[in-house]
Amino acid sequence: MEIDRRMLIPTRELLAGFRALVVNGPRQSGKSTLVRQLQHDRGPVVNLDDPTVLQAVRADPVGFVDSVAAGSAIDEFQRGGDDLLLALKMRLDSDSRRGQFVLAGSTRFLSMRNISETLTGRVGIVELLPLSAGELRGTHETFIERAFAASLGDVTAAATNRTDYADAIARGGFPELALGPATARFRNGWSDAYLRTVTAVANVEQVAEVRRPELFGQLMAQLAARSAQEIVVADLARELGTSHDLVRAYLDVVATLYLVRIVPGWTTSHTNRAKQRPVAHLVDTALATHLLGETADSLGDMSSRWFGPLLETYVANEIAKQATWAERPVTIGHYRDRDQREIDIVLERGRNVVGIEVKATATPLPQHARHLAYVRDRLGERFTLGIVLHTGNQTVVFGDRLIAAPISTLWS
Repeated sequence: MEIDRRMLIPTRELLAGFRALVVNGPRQSGKSTLVRQLQHDRGPVVNLDDPTVLQAVRADPVGFVDSVAAGSAIDEFQRGGDDLLLALKMRLDSDSRRGQFVLAGSTRFLSMRNISETLTGRVGIVELLPLSAGELRGTHETFIERAFAASLGDVTAAATNRTDYADAIARGGFPELALGPATARFRNGWSDAYLRTVTAVANVEQVAEVRRPELFGQLMAQLAARSAQEIVVADLARELGTSHDLVRAYLDVVATLYLVRIVPGWTTSHTNRAKQRPVAHLVDTALATHLLGETADSLGDMSSRWFGPLLETYVANEIAKQATWAERPVTIGHYRDRDQREIDIVLERGRNVVGIEVKATATPLPQHARHLAYVRDRLGERFTLGIVLHTGNQTVVFGDRLIAAPISTLWS
């Protein structure tokens, strides 16, 4: 079953304007399918996972680039390293035509040292994350646009309960996993194999010097247990029995490999008591569910300690996916201050701000919006809307620019 991806239209638009287009994203998120759809009437796809092709690239990167016809796609481009990057730069500098290449990769290789500078102004960049809830359900998601238009109150959300959300968390969005058997055995087996593959030294060596490869699995387990919490490097170093510097280095690696999303702290001059620590979300809640030894059934139990944190990560991931195809750029942060006020997700577009709280309750109360009200009062007209997303099925107005809405509003 091949699902139409929302990123197909944005990628075509960018490809028409840039000399080349980079498609970044986690392994198994559907990049190859997207590239194949994109290349349907453009040209061939060359995959550097092929050892013969990779050997040719490493032996003669300039000759390889010269041999690739304009309109081609190069999958797993990051495997070619800096030499391939420089050869491509030479090609693009000598030819200003638009849409010459599509470059797909499974690491944030454009954020690595020197690479962004190398291709600045020559390439458009898009991220393809795992399937969104709307893509899986066949709906057209516009939550971010409606939030900034303050028009969520007129949306009829699909009836959804705790069991449905628990299954969505355990299912995740990786195509092979989300569309596969809905059994704990399959989900655990797939997630275990995925983590082993992505964190294998052969892959990690592409982005860092690995001194203690066994720490990757341990670090991922710790981050899953701290889902949606602030990252405290000292605590992680103590749990892992290693140095602060090594924890920071490996946090960079798991982010570069698209295993974890690091969400920065948000503040303005009007909220200057904010703390700056980032929070971490695993890129897909199926991986977090597996690392914590949970299943859809155990998460659905009212006594589950993990349902709330993983629900917040699930919502944060869905919003991050929608941000990749939003009409206008939007930044995503979180808010915590020294007086223990917090907002799970802060969206900022220009001067406008939307705050989102995620609550694992079907009965939202006005007190759930008190921190949203605090930031609203300090930002004034900059504050567009505060939203309490909950597991019930009712939309409730709490006051000036404050509402509670079902989590399923994300894809309704």
